[in-house]
This record gives sequence, C-alpha cells and structure tokens, in this order.
Amino acid sequence: MLTFAPYRPRIVNLGCMLGLWLALLLPLLPAPAWAAANSSTTGFRITTVTDSERPCQDADFGGGSSRSAASSATRSTPSSNTRSTATSSRTTRSTVTQECGTPPPDLQRIRDRGKLVVAVLGVDNPPFFMTQADGRLSGLDIELAKALAQQLEVDLEINRSAETFDQVVDQVYHMEADLAISKISRTLIRGQRVRFSRPYLSMRQGLLVNRLQLAQQSQNRRTTEAIRTLAGPVGVIQNSSYVGFLRQKFPQATVVEMPTWEEAVQAVSRGDVLAAYRDELEVKKVMLVQPDASLNLQTVALTDAQDYLAMVLPWDSTHLLSWVDLYLETQGRTYTVDTVLEDYADYWSEPAGS
Repeated sequence: MLTFAPYRPRIVNLGCMLGLWLALLLPLLPAPAWAAANSSTTGFRITTVTDSERPCQDADFGGGSSRSAASSATRSTPSSNTRSTATSSRTTRSTVTQECGTPPPDLQRIRDRGKLVVAVLGVDNPPFFMTQADGRLSGLDIELAKALAQQLEVDLEINRSAETFDQVVDQVYHMEADLAISKISRTLIRGQRVRFSRPYLSMRQGLLVNRLQLAQQSQNRRTTEAIRTLAGPVGVIQNSSYVGFLRQKFPQATVVEMPTWEEAVQAVSRGDVLAAYRDELEVKKVMLVQPDASLNLQTVALTDAQDYLAMVLPWDSTHLLSWVDLYLETQGRTYTVDTVLEDYADYWSEPAGS
C-alpha cells in the first residue's frame, strides 16, 4: 500500500520564508506618494527630552528659583556660604526667566525695581509697627514685610507717609506701594478699590466701657442685654473702619470720632463718652498698660463681631495676591491676639491711633 507524506509542513515553511523575505525587503523599497503625503498626521515619533531642554518645568517665579536647577547649583558647590548660594539662586532664576519668559507683570515690577515697597501708617501702633530707640522699625507687620521681601530676594522699602488708614489704602490704589501691611481691617467699602489677602490675624471687636455710665444705662438689666442695645456717645478713631462697624453693630449709639485712640480712652475715663470701640487687642492693651484703669473701666469682647486684618494689594496684582496668600498659608504659624501680645510684650507703650 502506497502512502503519501502530507504537504502542510512544506506550505507552512514556505509561508515563513516568504514572510521573512518581505520583512527584509520592504524597508528598502521607496515609500509610495500617498504614504509620504500623510506621514505628518499618521506617523509616530518618539523623542527623549533631557532636563536641560525643559528649564520651565520646575520654575517658581514666586520667590524661589527652579527646584531642579537650584538644587544642582547648590550641590555643585557644597562649600559655598549663604551669600554664594543666594547668588547662584538669582543666576538660576535669571536664566530660567530668559528661557521661559518673564514672570507676571505684578511680580516683574518688583523684580525690575529691585525692592518691595510696603505702605505702613506713619503713627506707631504697637505691637504691629513701632520705632525703636535706635530708629529701627519693629513689630508684627514689619516682620511680615521683611519676610516677603526676603522670599522675593529684593530689598524692602517702608513708606510711612500716610497719616490715616484710609490714606494707606489710597497709596496702594494709586500704585504708590506694592502692598500695605498696616493693621488694615477688611471692609466692603475698601474692597471696592483694592484687593485683600487672606487674614493674617482675626480679632473680636471690643468695647472699653465706663462702669458708672453702663450701670446707669442698664437699669437693672443684665450687662449683656445693655450692651446689645447700647445707646449713647461712643468714641472711635476718625476715618477708621470702626466708624462703619459702630453704625452697623450699634445703630442706636452716637458716633463720636476722635483723632487718636488715646483721646478716646481718656474720654471714656472722664465720662465724656459711654464707651470706646475698637478691636479686643487694643482694649486689652489698655488694661495691661494701665492696670488702675479697671477701677473705672470695663472691657467687653463681642463674640459675634470679628475684625480681620489683611494685607492690601492693588486691584490688578492678581498673581502677587496669590503668592502672598500662599506665603501666609505655608509660613507655619497662626497668630492670635494672645500670642501677639505675648511676643511683643516688651514693646507695649501708650496706646496709639488705629
């Protein structure tokens, strides 16, 4: 009986050999016209981008230099001192700026000028800003201004030409300062002209009340009820945010504007006005500086009324505002009335205008 070997293995081998020859010959053939025309849309290209070709990846125009470049510059000079490290950071930032474009205009103004201009009220207001015996400025607001300038790696200039808080806001509105840090309260009226940062200190509003006049007005009512319906003359600093706060919180009271907080305190002590209205920090300071005042005066902190202190920026400084908010968020400390009074206890002096 005759048998025949199957042809399937030979067919399979023949197919494999043809496939191999096609794989070798196809790359050598010229590309057809239709393939060349569509190569830009249908083709794929894999490229490798080195760190040197992407300087903008980690650029931070808010005050630090590129993270990758700055760290490599620092590692390359392990024996460099602080000054040389700062110099290399500026050089790196300059290189990144040239290759990636300039920072936003509000930050570029400061960099081109080489200094940060901060508006501060001309009248000392411990513990926020005050002049020491040697002429140097100190206080919470001054320290915040120094920290911002240091982060931007520019000099700091303090503008103290303003005589009132509203004038401080006006200086920012007219671009006479990059920002203001001057114990400024956030209000809706001011917010129509300038921008406010997130608050760096939140305080309750407070009253310094003449004990005798309050007892007469209470008429056997509880003190809290008498305060809630406060009526009579109340002293506030003229052209301050507390003029509006008083009208809103105590509509039955009579607004008496005075040039300084010190004069308002004296008026309460004499009985010329029923109370003086300001933030709880200033009210507490009166009792700390003048312990005997508690015989005639009583302090009241309003739990339902807050005073938020914030930095003031020009209306068009959107990127600078975001950067300032980021600094306040990441600085690692939350200020309270008690901590501020404790930190600057050595600087307490006679109450000044606010």
